Amino acid sequence: MNSSFVSLEGKSRNYRLAVAILAAITLIGLICFAISYVLGHQMFGTSNVVPWGLPIVLAIYLIGLSAGSLILSSLTYVFGREEYRPIARMAVLLAIVLILGAMISIAVDLGRPEKFWRLFMFFYMNNMTSMFAINGILYGGYFVISTLYLGIIMSNNKKLSRIMGIIAVFWAVLVHMGTGAIFGLIAAREAWFSAVRPFEFLAAAVTSGLALLIVVTLLTLRFSGRSVKKDLITSLSSMLKIFIIILVILIAMDKLTHLYEPARDAAIFMLGGPYSWVFWIFQIGLVVIVPLAILFNPRLNKSIKWIAIASTSVVIGIFFERYYLVIPGAAYPQQYYPGNIEGVYGAVGHFAFTPAEVGLSIGIFALVALVFFLGLKYLEVLPPKESKEVPAPVEVLSSDSSAAPDTSATAENGASPETDTPTEIDAPSGAE
Repeated sequence: MNSSFVSLEGKSRNYRLAVAILAAITLIGLICFAISYVLGHQMFGTSNVVPWGLPIVLAIYLIGLSAGSLILSSLTYVFGREEYRPIARMAVLLAIVLILGAMISIAVDLGRPEKFWRLFMFFYMNNMTSMFAINGILYGGYFVISTLYLGIIMSNNKKLSRIMGIIAVFWAVLVHMGTGAIFGLIAAREAWFSAVRPFEFLAAAVTSGLALLIVVTLLTLRFSGRSVKKDLITSLSSMLKIFIIILVILIAMDKLTHLYEPARDAAIFMLGGPYSWVFWIFQIGLVVIVPLAILFNPRLNKSIKWIAIASTSVVIGIFFERYYLVIPGAAYPQQYYPGNIEGVYGAVGHFAFTPAEVGLSIGIFALVALVFFLGLKYLEVLPPKESKEVPAPVEVLSSDSSAAPDTSATAENGASPETDTPTEIDAPSGAE
């Protein structure tokens, strides 16, 4: 099997336009951050009752996507599944840019991000019995390990890649189970407290990471003029439905455990309260019902288009699952004293989306996509085009140097291939 990899040239008009748009959205996010930095967190929808908002939702969401993507890269470098090799490097790159976005989300939520270095002053400025301090070790180590892992993979050292892959996967499991433990070990929050939470977080990470990898693979290969191997996508979708089922089982275990005990008020609030629609429509609807209905349908689960729809549904649904956990979970009143509590702390918390917080969050998403686009250009993480494939005239992203388009026909007519040849958006069949 040809294991060579190439990068994108990144010289096409469409690639440059995509980078420019992402850079502009990132700049908007930076402006929103600057406003919140000067005026404080009053620009966000958070309060003393609901202390965490969209930056924390983004952090745990991106951490899960990253851990899931990195774990899936081990299919090739640890378990020797060669059929997944064409997308293995891209999976590691995706994991790195996602954890970068997660760490930025945590930094901006601090209010004073210039003091982020204190998070890494282990055993000196940190209380190492705190899950927050422990996760500081996990996140920082994860970023370093993932970066080293990609470098070793690109050096084509098979033995060292396998060793580093085992370490990276083990660390990724710790990262997301540690993130789940932040919520699961907080006994004061009835809606969060659960021994199942770390395992549920891990299952959600692998599920969402796999779904995102399918979507990114389809978009990247198609818009860079490469063929999409149907067997590869259907194989990944078969794994996806298994992970969804595992996730459903863990969700059911968590809910049933909370409903069984006498103090079930928080569980009833989460399942039937003012925020319950987020759970039933997004978490159950988009993460479970829609994708499983597609992936278990013998006519639909062989279609790349329907697999893409199912995967996109999971990616969107898991985001709202994170939102449902953070915001409504914190909105349920804490019972500091027996009986009714007077005042704001005895009422259900309220969270309102604000322009600064939404703009900042969208900016972080754009930054993640921008770094990924640049990674495709400067790192050899893409499979080369197949020689039997008729190359597209002009790519949406770019073309690699090993598969330059044939410009002889246009040269004979005196036309410029860059300006006179239609793009793949104009002729989608060329991307196949």
